This record gives sequence, C-alpha cells and structure tokens, in this order.
Amino acid sequence: MRGFTLFETLLAMTIVSIVSVTSVYILFLSLNLRDLTLTTTKTDESVRVFERFLREAVLGAQSISGDNQSIFLRSQSECWSFVYDAVKKNVKYSSKIQSGCIPDPNPSSYFFPLSSKIEAISFLVSPITTGGRLVKVSGTIQTILPFDIFQKTFSLSYVNLID
Repeated sequence: MRGFTLFETLLAMTIVSIVSVTSVYILFLSLNLRDLTLTTTKTDESVRVFERFLREAVLGAQSISGDNQSIFLRSQSECWSFVYDAVKKNVKYSSKIQSGCIPDPNPSSYFFPLSSKIEAISFLVSPITTGGRLVKVSGTIQTILPFDIFQKTFSLSYVNLID
C-alpha cells in the first residue's frame, strides 16, 4: 500500500498554513494601505471643500456674527450658517440665496461626511484697525474607516473688508 507518510502530511500542512497566514497578512496589509489612502484623501478633500465654501461666504459677507462654536454670514443675496454640533461631532450648515435673508441659527444639514468627526473647532471674528473683520477658523478633523484612522488639524484665516 502506497500512501502519505506522517512526515509528508505534516510538511504539507505546514506549507499550507504558512501560505494561508501569509495570504491573510497580505490581504489585511492591502486593506490597511487602501484605508490609509482613502482616509487621507477624504480628510484633505473635506477640509478643502469646507475652506472653499467658508472663504466665499466670508469674502462676500456684509455682516458676520457668531461665537466660538458658530458663525453666521449675510450678504445682499446670500446667508450662510455654520454651527458646530458637539454631539454628532460635525458642522451643521445652511445656505439661503435670497435678498434680505437672515442666517438660520439652527441649520439641519451636516457639512462633513459621516465617516469624519470634528474633534474640535473654533470660530473667531475680530475687527481689524483698517476696517473690516478677520475671521479665523481652526479645528481638528478625524476620518475613521475600518482599517485606518486619520487625523488632521487645520487653521484658516480670512479678511473681510466689507464693513
């Protein structure tokens, strides 16, 4: 009778085990690298879009008000509201395009994707000596995916000269 010896069976099982462990390791490594790329891209893109919308709203605003957790901007034909929601760790916003509008003090739409959390954000509006206002926004955003967490701190400054 011809069959496999105990040594041959153990050797085959060892080789299969090593190949399986290596395959699983490579799979999780590739998923980790994929999520690392996605979290970095999502975070950078979210901050870029937020910066663009906020810049346009600030530069065109005739009236800027708010506190450390919110900012309200009004121009002749547009109104913007950005309010930090500490419970959901996101920024709520609203935009109205109509003449004589009033910024919504309680917006309902979230600005950042649900996979992102705003760990901290601060809005600061201060007058400047030459007229106008300086608007500073700083914060920390964290994007969470199953195989990676990416965190980034941002700081934005704008000068609004319409007074």
